[in-house]
Amino acid sequence: MTREEILAELKRLEPWFHRIDLGDGLYTKTESVMGEPVDHPHGPWQTIQKLLPPDLSGRTLLDVGCNAGFYAFEARRRGAKRVLGVDGQRQHVRQGLFVRKVLGLDVEFRRLNVYELNSRTVGQFDITLALGLLYHLKHPILALENLYQVTNELLIIETAIMPPERTPESFAHPLGEKQMLLHSLAFVENPSGAKEQVFNWFLPGVESLKALLRTTGFSEVEVVEAKNERAIVVCRKTKAAIDDADALKHFIAQLKLEQGPRECAPASELTFHLRVENIGMARWPANSDDVTGKGAIYLGSHLLKDNEEEVDWDYGRAHLPGDLEPGSATEIEIKLRAPQTRGKYIVEFDMVAEHVAWFEDHGSGTLRRELTVE
Repeated sequence: MTREEILAELKRLEPWFHRIDLGDGLYTKTESVMGEPVDHPHGPWQTIQKLLPPDLSGRTLLDVGCNAGFYAFEARRRGAKRVLGVDGQRQHVRQGLFVRKVLGLDVEFRRLNVYELNSRTVGQFDITLALGLLYHLKHPILALENLYQVTNELLIIETAIMPPERTPESFAHPLGEKQMLLHSLAFVENPSGAKEQVFNWFLPGVESLKALLRTTGFSEVEVVEAKNERAIVVCRKTKAAIDDADALKHFIAQLKLEQGPRECAPASELTFHLRVENIGMARWPANSDDVTGKGAIYLGSHLLKDNEEEVDWDYGRAHLPGDLEPGSATEIEIKLRAPQTRGKYIVEFDMVAEHVAWFEDHGSGTLRRELTVE
């Protein structure tokens, strides 16, 4: 592109929040948009670059809420083999694609918001960046759970925080029979019609932010900087952290009925074929080393009347054909016996960890099939 063409495109894509050096004395940004320094995000980058491995060769990196892609391009310059920038606003994706064209750096961009992130939509990455993102989110816990799911090793968060001088200290308080720690989290009241991706919603205190990240599942959470009502946090996860005590919240299934009856005769044999996908972070063992079978994963089912009244909660089960790793799927056949009484029923399918819990109890979805016994 000629210098004139670049300048024309820079003008068309205004306003720019990220100042990116395009070479030949050209920058994406020449003035402040919202009171931030003109060279933003040069300031945060001075800390964040020290938290990344100096050589990213062979690593993959995901930049969530990437804006025009400053951090994504810097990661690619440091040798990352794959860099993906996602942002909920189409304008930022357009800006990133334009910068990619000018710089000739292989960075992927997609319009995708943080609530759409999972291992199926984007895969998993060694390093995830969520910079200037968290306080813009109406549903921060859901967002953190999604960030956890797509991160293999390291998550770096940069966020606005509750003003430290006005943040109450954490304290223990009885809730039910237990003493629980309560941490400060401020809700920002926005004007009517506020856009979720632009306005602020929640400002966590530092201790609240750390507790949220630990609860999400990160085994190590370190605040490396907290100043000027901003914080930078490094979160690490290890496979060892997803142990028996922690695995339940990572037992998440996606069930799809491939074949099965809607009508049947009383007491007849019913055969259902389901596709079962492990979309959580924990491996599903088909068998258990415990003599009681504790922890082995099965496809289970419940039988309900059409008014939700339970007929048989543990209606029938089927074995996994083998251990199922995160991101993997399998086909399972389950045989059940129809009720002897005519009427309308619901067969509900769910995964179950033997002697531990049904997946539904920890937030996973179920699959329902209406059944008429005639």
